[in-house]
Amino acid sequence: MKDANHGPDVVGKSYLETIADIHSALRPRSYFEVGVQFGNTLELAKCETVAVDPYFVCAKNIIGSKPRCFLYQQTSDDFFKKTRPSKILGKPVDLAFLDGMHLFEFLLRDFINTERECAEGSIILLHDCLPPGYKMTTRDMKTAIEPADNNFPGWWAGDVWKVVPTLLKYRPDLSVTVTDCAPTGLVVVTNLNPESTVLQDAYDDILKTFKADNRDEYDDYWKSVKIVRETALNIAARHRPFDGCGKSS
Repeated sequence: MKDANHGPDVVGKSYLETIADIHSALRPRSYFEVGVQFGNTLELAKCETVAVDPYFVCAKNIIGSKPRCFLYQQTSDDFFKKTRPSKILGKPVDLAFLDGMHLFEFLLRDFINTERECAEGSIILLHDCLPPGYKMTTRDMKTAIEPADNNFPGWWAGDVWKVVPTLLKYRPDLSVTVTDCAPTGLVVVTNLNPESTVLQDAYDDILKTFKADNRDEYDDYWKSVKIVRETALNIAARHRPFDGCGKSS
């Protein structure tokens, strides 16, 4: 099967640069991250932070000017079973970046659990939801990185992209913006509702209809997804800085 090549559609500013711009423009008071690995995105935060990863491999100063930074070396599922970032920080999460296990159900659970920790005006960022090649979306990382008939050998985005149509279907109240940030997109989710139980209530039914490694579903997603160019995101015009929105409760 010939691999897809949507590379020309995912050529915006890198997701790292865009996240840096968001931090600079909105100045969040609290930040939460799932999936740290080398610390490239965690390093960008300047505020109080909670970060979760089962195996940190950071070789840089990820603390920087953060007044407080809490690192939890465990899976996000285990983390959420025992604690809550809003309790650790004493305030809701202003900005979150979810880049953990690259499987649909894991990101869906991370989103459900993270939204509960946010305020209505908070922002959740999702990575890898605009994969330019199909073979990088396999649920098995080993097959994803094989070079044969693969336009993007060595890349593994997994099937987390399926969270986007799931949010659009079950949570039309959310604002879901899919951007062309290189190399695999960056999704900006706003208009959050920390009290919503819609996704949690529907979780089992969602998984019952889940189809693994489905090329037709992937192609349909690319035909229907509305992509916002990173240059048109203009997050500063769409969202007031957090330090100007009053005190968190």
